[in-house]
Amino acid sequence: MTVVAHELRGFVPVGGMGTATTFLTLALARMGHAVEILLGVNRPESIDPYWGDVYEGAGIRFRAAPPLDDAIQPPEFKHARSIELGLREEPPDVVVAHDFGAPAYTALRVRQAALAFEDTLFVVFCHGTRRWVLDMTRSPGVADLEQVLAVSVLERASIELADVVVSPSEYMVDWMRAQGWCLPERTLVVPYFTRAGATGEDSGARPLMDHGGPVERIAFFGRLEEKKGIKAFVAALNALGREPLAGRAVEFIGKPTSTWSRDRVEALFSDATRRALRQLTFEGGLDQPAALARLMQPGTLAVMPSLGDNSPNTVYECLEQRIPFLASNAGGIPELVVPEDRGRVLFDPTPQGVESALRRVLMAPQVPEPPRPAFDGEASYRRWAEVINMRATPRHVPTADGTVDIVVVHRRSREALARCLASLERQTHTDFRVTVAAAGRAAPDGIPADVVLELDSASIEIARQAGLRAGSAPYVVFLDEEDVADHELLKTLVRAQAASGADVVSCGLVLVADDGGRTLRFFSGEAGGLGVLSNVYGNVALFRRSVLDDLKTARTEHDADWPLFARLEVSRAGIVSVPVALVTRSIQPGRVDRDPSDALLALAEIESALLGPFRSTARLAAGLAANARAEARAPAAPARFPRRALRRLLRSVR
Repeated sequence: MTVVAHELRGFVPVGGMGTATTFLTLALARMGHAVEILLGVNRPESIDPYWGDVYEGAGIRFRAAPPLDDAIQPPEFKHARSIELGLREEPPDVVVAHDFGAPAYTALRVRQAALAFEDTLFVVFCHGTRRWVLDMTRSPGVADLEQVLAVSVLERASIELADVVVSPSEYMVDWMRAQGWCLPERTLVVPYFTRAGATGEDSGARPLMDHGGPVERIAFFGRLEEKKGIKAFVAALNALGREPLAGRAVEFIGKPTSTWSRDRVEALFSDATRRALRQLTFEGGLDQPAALARLMQPGTLAVMPSLGDNSPNTVYECLEQRIPFLASNAGGIPELVVPEDRGRVLFDPTPQGVESALRRVLMAPQVPEPPRPAFDGEASYRRWAEVINMRATPRHVPTADGTVDIVVVHRRSREALARCLASLERQTHTDFRVTVAAAGRAAPDGIPADVVLELDSASIEIARQAGLRAGSAPYVVFLDEEDVADHELLKTLVRAQAASGADVVSCGLVLVADDGGRTLRFFSGEAGGLGVLSNVYGNVALFRRSVLDDLKTARTEHDADWPLFARLEVSRAGIVSVPVALVTRSIQPGRVDRDPSDALLALAEIESALLGPFRSTARLAAGLAANARAEARAPAAPARFPRRALRRLLRSVR
């Protein structure tokens, strides 16, 4: 089996997702499976020697995903494409991939299209998608918001296309369902493994230490960031007053972040709180064993005031090591503590909630007894054993046949048209008819086409509509004369349509620049709202004829497919894009800042599906994006030297 990992213990940086993946991988190896880790970011040779020995001792091998020969656009497809190529090299029986960043997306899409991995079980292990993280930050001001939302579309699709989804918390499953996601029938809640549960090296609980006294040290345990509750924690300390804090130390055990440095955290403390404390320290460079050893010192109380968490490893570690702690009742944290202990150790993730919990504990004569865990490592072991023994969801793929009408629009170049038609003669799927619609010009002689139309209008839309009326096949493909089709284009699209049942199946493109450079351009097919910013649907597609009965004739300047796809999306046509580049062309897909008139046509389609009061929202989003991109490209304005001042300067020099 192959475990896909972008984070892992032994590489830097590593967070909760990497820790959970590490322990899962060790547990799978302990079950007796042949386990490899397919690295999507790191290289095997860069692993820390200690962890390298741990993996080697468990019989786990490493493999790096292959580098990409071509440039990939948009960027959210890069890692998924590399992972797909790595899986194709050695197709495994089972793939376990994390949800964050959707590394298994393109592999799952080609599996949906019945093009590969038909017998592979795909398990998506949910730690929290980028959309969930965005919600947890509680701020819309993200620098790469468009890409975050684009990745979120792929993450959702990965989860919905998986055979099995495993989440460590019911909370995360509920969150996904609340977003309207269609989770697989086999969606399971299985708590994370701790190191002891994964390896079996010490499955017994550590005996409770006799602290024999009150709290001497309050330790914030977690990364220094807002969603981990850093502001609520310090605000609570400031509100406690002198008496509860007098003579006590406060420590921060967790790495600083780009937005929350040590100086910024220190600036939150009031002068009165500083004077009351015996010591204020930051321990941001500790590894996991050193951090836990510090928390296990007598008189230490760990505090984890997270504003929202899936199933944080910090809580698992405190429960396993029997470290006294207080934590917020947000997200999946309550699921980790037995119900009887939740009332005394969990609090609302607000400054008032933290203050109340701390005041109660600090005024007690002794450090509180650690709560008991609600999870069982052996139970997680058994549940994962059941998951791995499952089979891939059976997929009945109907016979991939069907007559296709191909409409080629000819507007300028006879040579380009000849290349396009020659590529169609090489198709492996041969049940098709070709109509050439010459838009606003005479058609060349000797065209190898079934139907040739000469039209007065130069409009692409009118040419397509005429070509559509000239045929009757159940499926239609529109091509520009500059398109050169891969010999597998029709076979792939017809098979993908039969396997997915989609109304529209688009494909990736090979975009050729003026200098000869190549870029593979993929599409999500599902816009997720991003259709207001660019054509994320595709340019070459197989359409079910029935969805094109009311084909519009609004004239576009550059990308005739963008408004058409937007219209089909709002009419709830099923759109799937296969991440395989099957057409070579030089025409770029539409984008709001480059093709504003086409964007307006797409916007009109999208706005028609919105409630009246919200119809301007799409236009506002598109306008803001176009302005931002224009400002980013614009060179800095040269400083202007007033003419009058210049004349005075010249006179003074004379």
